[in-house]
Amino acid sequence: MIGVFFASNILNGSIQGLPFKGFLFGILSAFTYAGFIFFSGKVAINVDPWTRTSLMATGSTILVLALFMRDIPSVLPLETNLLTTAVGVSLFGAVLPPLFFAVGAPQVSGGIANILTSIELPVAILSASLILSETITPIQWLGTAIILAAIALNELGSTFFRVRKHING
Repeated sequence: MIGVFFASNILNGSIQGLPFKGFLFGILSAFTYAGFIFFSGKVAINVDPWTRTSLMATGSTILVLALFMRDIPSVLPLETNLLTTAVGVSLFGAVLPPLFFAVGAPQVSGGIANILTSIELPVAILSASLILSETITPIQWLGTAIILAAIALNELGSTFFRVRKHING
């Protein structure tokens, strides 16, 4: 939680402007993401990764359309700018990550898969800085490092401490 506190840059912001609905969806997102990580290495691991990815992307599309249909603006679907953006977002956001995860998750333990997916956080922050020109403070990087260290310690700590105890004992 300390890492989240620092990484969110709440020191330079205001919690009073935080809508409860946004906070609630953020917490729900964390739980569903954790569920995705857990179940990706355990459910249908013998199914072809292309099939798994297709089913996940299709299910996600149906869910997003069902939830946000009224918010989707009316635009020309073949507009060049929109088409280019849609292809890029679809490929790098909805197709390649689940495909690579579907191929890789069954090959490693759940703990290692969790550590590998946590690398998304520093990549997202770096992308926000480079692509969106957002300012990332050293405190935010410290928070990110604390989060990554906590995830690694949670996943690998028992192995480290067991080996260390064996060496000293």
